[in-house]
Amino acid sequence: MFYLIESSVRPVVTFNPNWDKIFTTESLTMTCNVRSPIPAGMSYTWYKDSNLIHRGQSYEIGYARTGDSGNYQCKGTKTEISDPVRLDVINNYVILQAPLYVHEGDNVTLKCHHYPGYSGGQTIFYKGNTVIKDWGSDPELHIYNINLAGSKGYKCTKKVLNYEYRVEASIPMKEPFTQSEIIMTPNQMTEGNNMTLTCNTVRSELIPDIGLEFAFYRDGQNVQEFSLFNQYEVQSAETKHSGSYSCKVRSSTNKLTRSSKELYIQIQELFSKPEIEMIPVLVSEGNQMILKCNTIVIRNNTELQFAFYKNGQKIQEFNSSHQYVVPSAHLEDSGNYYCE
Repeated sequence: MFYLIESSVRPVVTFNPNWDKIFTTESLTMTCNVRSPIPAGMSYTWYKDSNLIHRGQSYEIGYARTGDSGNYQCKGTKTEISDPVRLDVINNYVILQAPLYVHEGDNVTLKCHHYPGYSGGQTIFYKGNTVIKDWGSDPELHIYNINLAGSKGYKCTKKVLNYEYRVEASIPMKEPFTQSEIIMTPNQMTEGNNMTLTCNTVRSELIPDIGLEFAFYRDGQNVQEFSLFNQYEVQSAETKHSGSYSCKVRSSTNKLTRSSKELYIQIQELFSKPEIEMIPVLVSEGNQMILKCNTIVIRNNTELQFAFYKNGQKIQEFNSSHQYVVPSAHLEDSGNYYCE
């Protein structure tokens, strides 16, 4: 059966157009999104820098001013408050716009945008001080399969009114899903029990339907290939199944992978290795000889059966008695005895 840890209901704020910054005089609409099913009669409230500013599912800025810059949140009547999102309203000639939300592994578009009403010329893009897209008429830069290391230091220069303006932007990154965690049930394992390992992760609230695949490892060796199932089961576990277990989660689309920490699992024996004991230690011909098969039971209420062997041949079938009795020992009873 498939399980994933799901976070509590928390709305997500989105922007239209989907940029983290805009110019003064431009417009933008914010929407408070709640995962389905949406409770009947849901109403919404909006906050800017923790102050109530609006009621309704959407909040529109029709003619932006620098004072509209700030951290925005929304809340439904039956939800938690959303995470804050930042909007910057800039009064300048050029800005480098990035999407509001970017997850590791996404394809991302940056836009070197000039102030409305002015004629924008050619654009050049840099990462650090290295040119990554030379002068051209296209104001957008496309980045594929972005990672944490590649999310900072983007710059663009754009010609406006015969002047060149350079701006910089870093892309705030979000995890599409968290580092995985491996959990065993039951939390203590004894030989013969069924063992289930579960690989847990939490999806981003922004992409709750992201496809995930799971794989399991013991002592670094793969024991279950990547699949849609986040559980690995061992029927009637044995001591050989002891070891350090871990799991990996990866995105079905871009193969972004997260690994869990290792969990050491010791499969306890039901009983200790049996030892055979002879009573008395020295037996004279004609005397009684008793052989005992001694073991220590690890789990209470475990019913054991014992068998005895002489020179490799079974002399007493498995039964509940841990003793083998020779009423009157003779020379032919000599030999190598052991028990199971």
